[in-house]
Amino acid sequence: MSARTIAIIGGGPAGATTAEKLAQGWGLGSHGGSANRVVVFEEKLGWEKPCGGGLSHKVLRKYPFLAEAAGGAKLLHDAEFIAATGAAMRFRLRSPLAIYSRATLNHLLLRRAEDAGAEVVADRIVALRRGDSGWELDGRGRTYRADFVVLAGGARSRLRQVLTEDFAARDFMLTFGYYLPVPCELLRVRFYEKFEGYAWAFPRPDHVSVGIGAKMSEGTMPELRARLGMFMQKSGYPPDPERIYSHLLPSLSVESWGKLRLAGQGWALAGDAGGLVDPVTGEGIYYAMRSGELLAETLLEDLPQAYPERVRNDFGRSLALGARLGRMFYHGEFLGGGVTTRMIEFGTHSRKLLEVMQDLIEGSQSYLGLFARLQMGMARTLLETGLGRVRKALLSGILTGVSRQ
Repeated sequence: MSARTIAIIGGGPAGATTAEKLAQGWGLGSHGGSANRVVVFEEKLGWEKPCGGGLSHKVLRKYPFLAEAAGGAKLLHDAEFIAATGAAMRFRLRSPLAIYSRATLNHLLLRRAEDAGAEVVADRIVALRRGDSGWELDGRGRTYRADFVVLAGGARSRLRQVLTEDFAARDFMLTFGYYLPVPCELLRVRFYEKFEGYAWAFPRPDHVSVGIGAKMSEGTMPELRARLGMFMQKSGYPPDPERIYSHLLPSLSVESWGKLRLAGQGWALAGDAGGLVDPVTGEGIYYAMRSGELLAETLLEDLPQAYPERVRNDFGRSLALGARLGRMFYHGEFLGGGVTTRMIEFGTHSRKLLEVMQDLIEGSQSYLGLFARLQMGMARTLLETGLGRVRKALLSGILTGVSRQ
């Protein structure tokens, strides 16, 4: 096989993981060297991204170095879910969540890629085109060449339309929030009725990321700001207008999952650029890293055409199912109330429902199994609660009768 240059546009979790695994597979960090090259183009190197930065137990189990990185993350052990009615459920997590500043996480992953032998170039690729023998990539001041291009620069990258069609407006989630310099040890998630999204408070090592995210169809920016302001007020968080963030994240519709293209002749998409984000929770870091790992495997095997199918088999089908079930989760009803409201209200009385919530946070089960258990758990809790009330009434009646005798 002739020597190849793989150009990776974007140095976030997807791009950095692709680079690290490729470099390791080709032995680029060894003294013997290799004619192959892995080049990551990232203008900002370590940078902050507007998101919670939460890494679930699924991520930490798959990539244990993320939990072992000294001083890199804050481990959370307690969580609180708040319903639209104000009902709240606080519980201890079975496995802690690691909350990273994205600047810290991105820097860590890029450093690992460099240590493995990948080259990191602090340049922004502004144009991309096929040349006579591969690809030509225009940076700020020079042109680079590569045999294969990996686009890992986010879902809104303008370079995406060179490779495949852009996502539609329905395929995005709008996020808005603040970084607050206040101490906090509790993960909070606040749901709303008939609203496909949620507000959050993710404590980081030296501040709290407080924000809200929702499908583009769920409301305007002023409406999101108002919902978040109410959540912050009721939770006791002071607003800090000097540290505001807002961003569009991918959240693919059912239709878009059905026609998603992740690869073609000489190119592939990884992470957010491929829309590989959980449409229910908005989690993207695990799928970014896992897609980068799967892509690197196929490139090392010289089988890049196998990458889309491996993604589908590994986690793609589950995410596509999540797109179908997500609307039911956020807009569905159970006994005249929202599913999330009843889940929290009943969860305070049900160990089974608490386990479902733990699995949802950990990402340890497919959506088909989670939703089936959620429905069964709520029905069982309702039955047990109803029977408990009947038993209590019967016992009260018997005791009253005895006392009168």
